Amino acid sequence: MEIQQAAPDYATFLQELARPDAFPGTLSAAASIPTLQTHASAVLLAGDTAYKLKKPRDFGFFDYSTPANRRHFCQEEVRLNARLAPDVYLGIAPVLQAPDGHVRFGPTLPPDQAPQPETRFKGETVVDYAVVMTRLPDDATLEARVRADTATPALLAAVAERIAAFHASVPTDAHIATFGDLAVLRGNWEENFEQTRPFLGQALDTAAYDQMAASVRRFLGERQRLFAERQRAGRIRDCHGDLRLQHVYVLGQQIAVIDCIEFNERFRYGDVAGEVAFLTMELDAAGRPDLARAFVDAYMRESLDDSLRELLPFYACYRAYVRAKVAAFLMDEPEAPAAQREAARQQARALFLLAAHYASGLQGQTLLLIGGVMGTGKSTLAAALQRETGWALCSSDATRKRLAALRPAQAQEHRFGQGLYSQDWTARTYQALLEAAEAALASGRSVVVDASFIRRADRQAAARLAAAQGAQAIFLECVCPQEVTLERLARRWAARVAGESQADGDASQASDGRPDLYAAQVARWEAFSAAQEPGMAHHQIETTRGPAVSLEQAHEALGMPRFACWLASSQP
Repeated sequence: MEIQQAAPDYATFLQELARPDAFPGTLSAAASIPTLQTHASAVLLAGDTAYKLKKPRDFGFFDYSTPANRRHFCQEEVRLNARLAPDVYLGIAPVLQAPDGHVRFGPTLPPDQAPQPETRFKGETVVDYAVVMTRLPDDATLEARVRADTATPALLAAVAERIAAFHASVPTDAHIATFGDLAVLRGNWEENFEQTRPFLGQALDTAAYDQMAASVRRFLGERQRLFAERQRAGRIRDCHGDLRLQHVYVLGQQIAVIDCIEFNERFRYGDVAGEVAFLTMELDAAGRPDLARAFVDAYMRESLDDSLRELLPFYACYRAYVRAKVAAFLMDEPEAPAAQREAARQQARALFLLAAHYASGLQGQTLLLIGGVMGTGKSTLAAALQRETGWALCSSDATRKRLAALRPAQAQEHRFGQGLYSQDWTARTYQALLEAAEAALASGRSVVVDASFIRRADRQAAARLAAAQGAQAIFLECVCPQEVTLERLARRWAARVAGESQADGDASQASDGRPDLYAAQVARWEAFSAAQEPGMAHHQIETTRGPAVSLEQAHEALGMPRFACWLASSQP
């Protein structure tokens, strides 16, 4: 039987292989052999074993059109998946054709022993190949756990630790690093846009398509330095490439991840941020931003990858778009049942909408000043935004104490404008802040600067720095009624004196603001002037109603929808 013909012939080929007597061993003649299909493969489930065939297709980004190619990529699939699922992949079974035309599976062989196509093997002709796998329980997938509400933050943290260790162990070199080149990233996206044009009006809205294309192209152009810095930092690695919920299995105490991409280095070699974003996107799509947050936080703890979070929306957009594209391809598979094709259309549409949401929040490089008089909540807001966005954070309170060789929580009871808060010390502090911000901007990062910014001259200097670095400058001014501010300052200072604000992550632990200093600082405040501070956007954030509301106001001011997994952020 020639299997490189029209799709109906391949459907007949699959039906032939789905007979119980087509498998080695002792399957019952009455055994049912379910067949699962994607645009690229067909999986036959025979008892406790799965046989995965590659469809004789050439989609451009993969080419399984010849038996020789299918043999090669079966070998690669077994080799590469041994990294994260060593006990699952058993080997390769040749598909044999008897003289009477019937086909069956041969014995499972080590990858390097798979016979060449069209050769004779045990008196029959080798016509195709299947990857042979241990059949894993459906309810062991992370997807099933999420659906059954049995996935926990602790489980996602364990998955993150497994993936972070994997990323640390896989290679990177000059060749692999080239897959982080801007030209490669652009090429991947342009291929996506071209390949999804046929689905406009079916699974993809034309206006959403145009908006995504514009947003992605703009982001790639504006964030070139950040992508280049990821390459220099060794973050482009030989990854898994398809880190989906349904590919992660929880097998007792073991976590196995199957279905690594073997068919195209361009899709497997990439930024580890893209891999983390894939699973994050799937958790978002499943309505579990809390689990997405647990996964991302644990990965960052393990990897110490400070800039990863800043790229999550971009790569989540990419992963959602690719998943939508793959689902859309199945809409055109004639051998797939009509119900499966309709389900694919609905899935593609939902994922395209998710990708559009991510694209709407892609930000150009930004120098964000968060200021205001003491006690108005600027440090709390700055810390919350930094946790969400991954932007670098520079704090005047922490910087001032560092310059003086003091611990952040070491209280200083100077009068206003004296001691550590004299004009000279303040000038040194702001100079150090701008130098730190400049270094972060030069590496491609966006930056949050937490300082009072009482003086217009300091804000102007920051705006000039942003312009020199090609970044946008935004000033968020925190405001709050006097009585609320004074109550906050009194409560906070009492806690400082009592030694109760020593915990890591306490946004106010380095501040020496006190109620008796408030009036003097208010008197020195220089109001924002659009005429005198060109090149800087200004928004006031009213912080009376608590950190969560302030955070929402900040996102609205920035024109930046919250990435879904941020929504599970703990209250600052």
